[in-house]
Amino acid sequence: MRKYHYGFAFTLLMILLPFHHAQAQKKNLTEEEKTYLKKFIYPLTTVDPDSPEISDLKLLDQLVDDSKVVALGEVSHGSSEIYRMKDRMVRYLASHKDFRIFSLEASMPETFLMNEYTMNGKSDPKAVLEKMGFWIWQTEEMLAAINWIRQYNEKSSDKILFAGFDMLYTGGALDEIRKVCAANSFPQNDVNQLSEILQAIKEQSNRKDGKNEITSAQKETLADLLAHLKTSSLKIADEKEKNRFLQNLRIIEQNLDKSSVKRDFYMAQNIEWIRSQNPGAKMIVSAHNGHINTHKGKMGMYLRQDLKDDYTTFGFAFYSGHYTAYDRKSRTTGTFPAQTAYEGTAEYLLNSLDIPIFILDLKSLKKENQAAARWITGDKIKFRKAGSTVVPEEFAQTQIAEDFDYLIFIKESSHSKLLTP
Repeated sequence: MRKYHYGFAFTLLMILLPFHHAQAQKKNLTEEEKTYLKKFIYPLTTVDPDSPEISDLKLLDQLVDDSKVVALGEVSHGSSEIYRMKDRMVRYLASHKDFRIFSLEASMPETFLMNEYTMNGKSDPKAVLEKMGFWIWQTEEMLAAINWIRQYNEKSSDKILFAGFDMLYTGGALDEIRKVCAANSFPQNDVNQLSEILQAIKEQSNRKDGKNEITSAQKETLADLLAHLKTSSLKIADEKEKNRFLQNLRIIEQNLDKSSVKRDFYMAQNIEWIRSQNPGAKMIVSAHNGHINTHKGKMGMYLRQDLKDDYTTFGFAFYSGHYTAYDRKSRTTGTFPAQTAYEGTAEYLLNSLDIPIFILDLKSLKKENQAAARWITGDKIKFRKAGSTVVPEEFAQTQIAEDFDYLIFIKESSHSKLLTP
């Protein structure tokens, strides 16, 4: 019995030791660790996109290099500083690195309307932002970025395309399909039936994971309607119009099949579709950290598999402050305090460097693989994962250097400014 008891205890210890190590919190950085980390840090002067100072952004020439797709994340959908910093980076990459597509985590058909504004000045951008459906785009920060793209396109013959890659809604796709059918004198019966069945599915579906409730009869009818419309597309003479018509049908298919897992896969598919329609054009992708990262099952994983080193990611983080968010308890969207990064979080350690805004080169740090930075290059550490809603705990265990090539740290966040009606 004694031999069995000791053997069991030893086995249990061997199991628990790695777990204990993985859960151990890094409380502070030593001066040596700070000195080492600063070798991989590039301070930034401002988040203001209107600042004439761009010398600090020239390092993007090196970091981005010849990447075909650069993804800019956000740790919260409601941080003014993050959106302004991304706007600043977009302006630099478009003006100095010839990026010609700006693609947003927004429903694709609705952003077609915004592209009409940024390309040709058609429509009211505030009204289009409202049609895009989600409050996170209806902000002064987003409007400023859109107006800059519009101004750039007015002066340049090499214009910037504005495109969404999400499939959150079916209304915009249905409107586009109806317009094309009318323009080409296609029978309206298929579109009318499609509209009715989509409305019925919307009314009967109320699931937290976003997956639709569809009956077997509805699935069969949908398959027939979509097949008829795809056959009709063969009669569309203009190739671009035909491709967009088919993509709108695809958006509806994706929306009906989407889930928290499949959404990332479909967003990656849509990014590839946008690229296929604009061969050779370099692309900026703007989305939440949780989508651009290369973790298993995330949008960034699929893009990295396809693009390899041509896909470059910038995650975002902040230490403290406020953000705009939706509160499920009060059912309101407003300004809320963010959790200040506490001991044991990555942001707490990064803040101890006393640099207000900087880019951390995770890619180079990971290659060196030194013990002084193992807390961020190898181990899991708590990292903010806020989104569009208020949550009781904003930090979760994350392997940051596995998820991103670079991390942009901003000490203080303020709330994004919602547009007034």
